[in-house]
Amino acid sequence: MKKLLLAATIFAAVNAYAQTPEIQITATRVAVPVDHVGDDVDIITKEQIKKYGFTSIADVLKYVAGITESSNGGFGQTTSVYMLGLPTKYILVMIDGVPVNDPSSPDTQANFSYIDLSNVERIEVLKGPQGALYGSEAIAGVINIITKKPKKNEFKVGLEGGKYKTFKEDLYSALKLKGGYLSLSFENFKTNGFSASNEKAGSGTYDPDNDGYNYRTGWLSWGWDLNDSTKLTGNIKLKGGKVEYDSANNGVPVPDAHTSYNNFFTSLKIESALSNNLLLTAKFGNNKEERFSIDTGIGNYTGITRYASFQITNYFGSSFVNFGTSYKQEIGRCIYDYPAWSFTTTSVANLHTRSIYGEFHSDLNASHFTFALRRDFHSQFGAKTTYKVSASYDVKTTETTLKVQYGTGFRAPSVYQLYARGAFFGIYEVIGNPNLKPETSEGWILGVAQRMPFVKGRIDINYFKNHVWNPIVYESSANPNYQNASKGLSEGAEIRLSISPIKNFSLWGTYTHQHVDGDDDFTLRRPEIIYIMGSDYLFGKTKFSFWIEHYSARADKDYSSSPAKIVSLSPFTTYNCYLSYRLNNKVKFHIKGVNLTNKKYELAYGYNTMGRAAFAGIDISF
Repeated sequence: MKKLLLAATIFAAVNAYAQTPEIQITATRVAVPVDHVGDDVDIITKEQIKKYGFTSIADVLKYVAGITESSNGGFGQTTSVYMLGLPTKYILVMIDGVPVNDPSSPDTQANFSYIDLSNVERIEVLKGPQGALYGSEAIAGVINIITKKPKKNEFKVGLEGGKYKTFKEDLYSALKLKGGYLSLSFENFKTNGFSASNEKAGSGTYDPDNDGYNYRTGWLSWGWDLNDSTKLTGNIKLKGGKVEYDSANNGVPVPDAHTSYNNFFTSLKIESALSNNLLLTAKFGNNKEERFSIDTGIGNYTGITRYASFQITNYFGSSFVNFGTSYKQEIGRCIYDYPAWSFTTTSVANLHTRSIYGEFHSDLNASHFTFALRRDFHSQFGAKTTYKVSASYDVKTTETTLKVQYGTGFRAPSVYQLYARGAFFGIYEVIGNPNLKPETSEGWILGVAQRMPFVKGRIDINYFKNHVWNPIVYESSANPNYQNASKGLSEGAEIRLSISPIKNFSLWGTYTHQHVDGDDDFTLRRPEIIYIMGSDYLFGKTKFSFWIEHYSARADKDYSSSPAKIVSLSPFTTYNCYLSYRLNNKVKFHIKGVNLTNKKYELAYGYNTMGRAAFAGIDISF
């Protein structure tokens, strides 16, 4: 009985913040209401994912204010995500608080195509420098993908098909147990796709054939109350797939150029109440990604991230303080065979980071304050200290919230950037640079949120500015290698709006205006203006959503010329819709229309995007 009271007390303290109707965010390491932090936060729920027919993480993120994307073609192709104007390498991606960035990729960036949506409860996007919370990579922000924690028995099947001979089958099953849960999701996807590139990509890339994509994924999640004071949750995810892409050698297309991949992810979280106000949280994770590419050569890549963290949180009143330590190991291996030149290059490295950190949060009437401090010890470049401070203030008479955040960050050089080997025209080259310095940053965000109860709405306006020093860039000179440049800059403003002026009808939109300066990594493929506007209607059993997406002109490079020259990508606007009809409480039909006006546009110079397309499906619950 004493243990039961102890657990009830501590977990009540953890959930005390839940008295507010606002959704909780866990990307701050400890769950707090979204309006009790000064950070710029977006949360996408599973209901929104279903409402707009999102099919991938990249699909979801492009509708978040302050985020833009570029892609080297269609389904499964390389996709870059830019947050607050900063490149993908500055975004830390996690699943349930465990990092999944790939150390075998040149920039250690996450492979968004390896994460499907079948087991996602919500996606939390925490923008601005978060180095004090999570260390390296979190310069632009953090994306934390939260898995489902079912509260009832469920069994669902979904089928969808459409243009490009695209088919998707998914299954989700959940079992609510006494003191725990067990869920299993499975997804199978296949499409013939379309040609990733066009003639502008040049003879070294262009191939007019269709580039198909397929994958299968299985995801097991579980939770268990080990005893009255200890909870366990975990994940096991397996995914394998193949994506075709365009490549050519001296103007002759390379047949069957493709990458096959396998991803294995596992995580474990332990929460244990130590006293009436002390909570111990431990997290363990392992993410392994293997890629096998056939192009003009044969590449074999393996990236492994192992992670562990221990954290003690002390709750007192409406405040808390936590202290913790974490360990991250990054293993990268790249073996590339050049048949035309009869030799092979091999790059293998092992890096690790040990960290200590602390965080304090306090709610005092209408004021909310957070301060975090972190010290990282990296095996390659030594120690680095980062910090963050944020605050918000509620003006209750006008239902206004004022927000401010300031923080520092850093990014350690990747395994590839430090130790990569390559070959150019048959000559063996060392393109890695073990003398690289870490990239460092500072950034701040000022924001205001205004609720509009008369139209059941809210508007958020944020201004951001980020400086990055010593950005790591690739110099394609006579002696190509990685070097530190001087500085990069991004600044701008974003607006989010949602209103529901009448019953069963709502309007929403985002607008971002940004300015970037620095090396190509900071400037290419970034639109100055991005806006998305949409509306949702509910007519009895029918739901209809319609939205438009606009990118202004962007600079890019034509890499088919030597040297590469600056070109401009034309502005574009696309129109999209999603319609669903619920036949009964077990069966729902849907149809999705993409790029309804068949607009031809590019997100990367020389690469195609999807034309007018329709996809239809059915969801069945048992």
